[in-house]
Amino acid sequence: MKRKWILLPISLAFGLLIMFAFQEFTEAQAPGGMPPMSGAMAGRMMTMQILPLETEWAQISFAMDVTDDALIKARKVFADAWKKREAIVAKSESAGDDADARRALRTELEGIKSSLDAELKKILNPKQIEALAKWEKENQNRFRQRSTGGGPGGGRPGGGRPQR
Repeated sequence: MKRKWILLPISLAFGLLIMFAFQEFTEAQAPGGMPPMSGAMAGRMMTMQILPLETEWAQISFAMDVTDDALIKARKVFADAWKKREAIVAKSESAGDDADARRALRTELEGIKSSLDAELKKILNPKQIEALAKWEKENQNRFRQRSTGGGPGGGRPGGGRPQR
C-alpha cells in the first residue's frame, strides 16, 4: 500500500515533465521567422547592416593585398568611424521604437559610411576599391538573405529551431 502512494506522485511528476517537454519542442513560431527586436537590438542590427566596420576591417586587413603603410592610415580612419558609430548606437538604445529617430540615426550612419568610403579612396588603389565594393555588395546580399529568411535556417537563429 505504501508503495502505491510513492509510485503515484512519481508517475504524475514524470507525466507532467514529459508534457512540458513536448510543449516546449512543439511551440508554434510567429510567421515571418524572427521575433520582433527590441529597440537596442534593432539599433545594433541597423548599424551592422549599414556600417559593418569589423568585417570590413577584416576584409581589408586579411583578404586584400594592402600595404602596411596603407593599413596604418586606414586604421586611423576606421578608429574615427568606430567612435562615431558607437555614439549612434548609444542614441539608438534611447530611441526605442520611434521610427523618426531611427530614420535620423540611419542617415547619420550613412553619412559616416560615405566619409569612410571617401577616406578609403584616398588610401587604397583603384583595384582595391573595386574589390572592396564587390565584397560590400556580397556582404549586403548575405545580410538581406539572413534577415528575410532566404538563407540557411530560414533567417532564424539556431538554424531554424524555435528559440526562447
